[in-house]
Amino acid sequence: MRKQFVAYIMGGPNFIESLKLLDSEGADYVEIGVPFSDPVADGPIIKKAGEKAIQARMTLEKILEQLKIHQKEIKAKTIIMTYAHMIEAYGEAAFMQALDEADVYGLIIPDMPFEYTEQLKARYPQRHVKIISLIAMTAHEARMKQIAEQAEGFIYTVTMNQTTGQNAQFHPELKAKIKAIQQYTSIPVMAGFGIRDETQVTDIVSVADGVIIGSEIVRRLDEDGIEATRPFLKNMRKVLNETDA
Repeated sequence: MRKQFVAYIMGGPNFIESLKLLDSEGADYVEIGVPFSDPVADGPIIKKAGEKAIQARMTLEKILEQLKIHQKEIKAKTIIMTYAHMIEAYGEAAFMQALDEADVYGLIIPDMPFEYTEQLKARYPQRHVKIISLIAMTAHEARMKQIAEQAEGFIYTVTMNQTTGQNAQFHPELKAKIKAIQQYTSIPVMAGFGIRDETQVTDIVSVADGVIIGSEIVRRLDEDGIEATRPFLKNMRKVLNETDA
């Protein structure tokens, strides 16, 4: 099975260029963060990028409109990452319709508990967008099973009990937890939070079906620009290809 590359970018004024870069370098999914003033899951790098995007007057509406215009140019599956308040402010029904109109593949809402996510799914049974579940390392076995059995698209397994982009070790039970989750679902189980180099990627995809890389990509795009970030992305895809089962 091809190991999956999930890349995160912030929805800043030039996010379409970054999206096209990631697509050209073999990202299977691209997660686009909607800038929000009070993010709960984002570490300092992504939070800073979000603040810059807000200053540039980027909004959820602008991101979805740009995706609607350019989506047919992109092979990678696009995912919107946003918070419950943003959806409420946009209008839930209008938001779900806009996702489908923009041909968005997935939606991640990190501050929405499982029970509320299931209610959201039930309210929109005809939607095309997949509502992607996160599973934390603190989740008990019964909770992991419950989430995994109802999951759509892929499962986002959080590798550590911190915010994104932190310099920390993977949770000691991470691999065992991923294997347990895989027993309860037929969809891919991805690992994300804190993954930034090929050693980590090689290690985690010995078990996981793919990796999610966010802060490192956001940092490189901000500090180095599009073309200077390309070799890093190319290398990540190469590492994943070499570890394909």
